[in-house]
Amino acid sequence: MKMDAEILKKVKRLAQKTKIDYVATANREGIPHIAAAEGMAFMDGEIAFRAWFCPRTVENLQENPKLALAVLNPKTQEGYQVFGVVERIEKGAILDGYTPGEEKGWSGYPQAEHRLTIRVGAVSHLTTRGHSDELLG
Repeated sequence: MKMDAEILKKVKRLAQKTKIDYVATANREGIPHIAAAEGMAFMDGEIAFRAWFCPRTVENLQENPKLALAVLNPKTQEGYQVFGVVERIEKGAILDGYTPGEEKGWSGYPQAEHRLTIRVGAVSHLTTRGHSDELLG
C-alpha cells in the first residue's frame, strides 16, 4: 500500500517545525523503548533518520523492525503517529565513548551514528485529547 503523499507532507512540515521526534521500538519479547531524535528526511513513501541512536534502539530494530514515530507540537498538542518498518540500518560515524562535559569525559561505551530507512505503512493523528485511532489516508 502506497502512503498518501499529502499526509506525509503534513507530517514533514510538523517535523521541521518541532525538530524533535520520538522513536518507539520493542525487542523480540515486546519490551518497549523510546528514543528522541531529530532530522527526519522524507522520500517517496520512506522516512530516513541519521542520528546518534542509543544501542537499545538499534538492537531492538535488528530483532524487530517495526516501529512507531511520534511528532507532536507541544503548543497545540496535535501531531501524528507514523507506523513503519525499518528497511535498512546503516552505521555512520563512530566515537570512542568520549563525552565532553561528563565526569571524567568517558561514557563507558562507544557511540555510533546510524541511518535508519523506514518504509511508512500508516499514519494516525496524535493528540493529548480524546481521539480515535483511525488511520489517515
